[in-house]
Amino acid sequence: MTDQTPASHTTEAVTQGKLLHRMTNRIRQSLELQEILSATATEMRTFLDTDRVKVYRFESDGTGQVIAESVIENRLPSLLGLHFPAGDIPPHAREMFVKARVRSIIDIPTQRITLNRLDCPPTTGDLTIEDVHNQAIEDILQRPVDPCHVEYLTKIGVQSSLVIPIVHQQKLWGLLASHHAQPKAFSREQLQIVQTLADQVAIAISQSHLLSQSRERVRGETLINQISTLLHSPLKISEILQIALEKVVQAVKGSGGRLFVSSPSGQSDIELYTYGSQPLLTEGNPTVLENYPFWQQLMTSESRLAQPSNVADYWRDLILSEEEAMRLRRRAVSQLFAFNDIYQELQLLDVAPVFRPTRIRSLLAMPLVHGDQCVGILSLFRDEIDTDILWAGRYDPDERQDRVRSSFEVWRELKLGQAREWTDEEIEITSSVGTHLTMAVLQNRLYQCEYQQRVLVEMRNQELNKARTVAEEASRLKSDFLSSTSHELRTPLAATLNYLKLLKEGFYDNEEELKEYINVAYNSAENLVAIINDVLDIAKIEAGRMTLNPEWIDLPSLLAEQQNLFRLETRQKEITLVIECEVERVYADLMKLRQVLTNLLSNAFKFTPSGEIRLQVISETSADHPWVKFSVTDTGIGIEPAKQDMLFEPFVQADGSVKRRYGGTGLGLTVCKRLVELMGGEISLYSLGKGKGASVTFTLPQYGAGIMR
Repeated sequence: MTDQTPASHTTEAVTQGKLLHRMTNRIRQSLELQEILSATATEMRTFLDTDRVKVYRFESDGTGQVIAESVIENRLPSLLGLHFPAGDIPPHAREMFVKARVRSIIDIPTQRITLNRLDCPPTTGDLTIEDVHNQAIEDILQRPVDPCHVEYLTKIGVQSSLVIPIVHQQKLWGLLASHHAQPKAFSREQLQIVQTLADQVAIAISQSHLLSQSRERVRGETLINQISTLLHSPLKISEILQIALEKVVQAVKGSGGRLFVSSPSGQSDIELYTYGSQPLLTEGNPTVLENYPFWQQLMTSESRLAQPSNVADYWRDLILSEEEAMRLRRRAVSQLFAFNDIYQELQLLDVAPVFRPTRIRSLLAMPLVHGDQCVGILSLFRDEIDTDILWAGRYDPDERQDRVRSSFEVWRELKLGQAREWTDEEIEITSSVGTHLTMAVLQNRLYQCEYQQRVLVEMRNQELNKARTVAEEASRLKSDFLSSTSHELRTPLAATLNYLKLLKEGFYDNEEELKEYINVAYNSAENLVAIINDVLDIAKIEAGRMTLNPEWIDLPSLLAEQQNLFRLETRQKEITLVIECEVERVYADLMKLRQVLTNLLSNAFKFTPSGEIRLQVISETSADHPWVKFSVTDTGIGIEPAKQDMLFEPFVQADGSVKRRYGGTGLGLTVCKRLVELMGGEISLYSLGKGKGASVTFTLPQYGAGIMR
């Protein structure tokens, strides 16, 4: 300490006040901690006119690092960036800094350390932590410097040391240290200003800490807003979940992640989204990570806190109040599992081998839970890191060397495969994103459920409309059937009765006219029987009472029979009937096949005024099965292509003129279609148009319908 006159003291006080004002203003110009500490070191060294001022920050494990420094070149070596072991500043010294909260001034020539405090009596003695706890602060303000500390400072060329503790939130955050290569005295005013600077630094640290917290909160809220906006975008839910997964992995500085969405029905149709590094799942183990016991326990855990039982309650809780929102966030965090080192967790021992081939070292796992149902799991991975630390002093495993560095030669400590700790901010972000993902999955399931219900209703409406149309068509067909049938039945029946009446009452002139009346009555009755048979055949087929009697049919014989049957029509109309048969036999019902051929040939002769009729039977293979193909082709009146399919409907003919000119009930092709289908075949009609003839083709399985089925 130096003595001064009152005038000079006042002048120096004003100057120092201006300096303090300038220094504090410079410190307050920024909220960035590193800038503040660098400015503090520079201003303090300039103010004290010492060789070096450094800011030393304590780590959580007791070690420390010089994070800011101002040093005159070549006077003292730079320590910026160097780490120091925890033993360099022993625990009792730290306790003393916290308890006394005063500056310590070490004078190497006198080997005295003074815990500078106003109005403090000097005391001496060796101190321990217990001493610090048990003795009054006034008793420990001054003492001899430990010899090892003297050696420590002497080794680094320091003859004067001034150290001011920086206390943040009632904890020793770091030290503000001034070193000088020569012995140096400090005035009371200088010490007061330095102490004020240290207090300003403590405030700046608090502000910077608040700034960091605010930035982290803004970063998290920005991410949540992005994901929330994403959830309401028109993208597909699969794209939304994939993008959300990528964003949260990047937000927590992870190396990979996966989003497992379980099936609503609990079946195997799961959804899995992955991004970045993944565990190596090999054969012989579960092919899905979420099938391992740890993830299975997450999805079935009974220890979850009670949650709303339905979606409406869930959304109500979300908008109820800020307090409820906080409660939900806390609940989400409580369900999140954060492992810094997966190889140190007993519950992950069985799954650790799948991570061994990778650099994944840390895991965050959060079940996406609603009520008592787990809709999925969000898993985030983080790779191990290699740390490269510059320590002050050569490494010496002898603990006796911990406090005394024989040299400050820097040695580099390279640690490979270090796990990184998940921070509270990263856990908070993950839990918030997990909550939003849960909402997205639930919303999508509600939408899918609603969509399925809507589709089901539409399908039912379509089925009802179709059933109504079928019923209306059936009603119309029934009316047409009754009308046509009654008309077709009455015509031959009336003709039969009229001619029988003529015969009964003897209204004929000769034998020839008698035969004619009898012949007409017979033909009318025969036509009547044919109509009744067709109707009965259709009725039996529709009722499922038509049975098959399959047998091997000799086709040449059957076709020769048909040729004889229509020999009379051939002669009368001078139409050639050509029969071509390339197949010897087919396994079918003889009576029904004969009826089909007879109907088709009868139609062909009826609608063909001239030319020829060709019946062709060939063999063909379709779908690896042999078929017999029958074709009846004529050179008759033909039919328009648009009306061809209608001819297989009951009582349908091309148009009214055809019916009036050629007669018939329109049941012939309908009966043929039913019989062919009953025998396992298909039938079709093709015509190039009116006046261009027609061809009816049907196929039958050569070895019978029973073989084909």
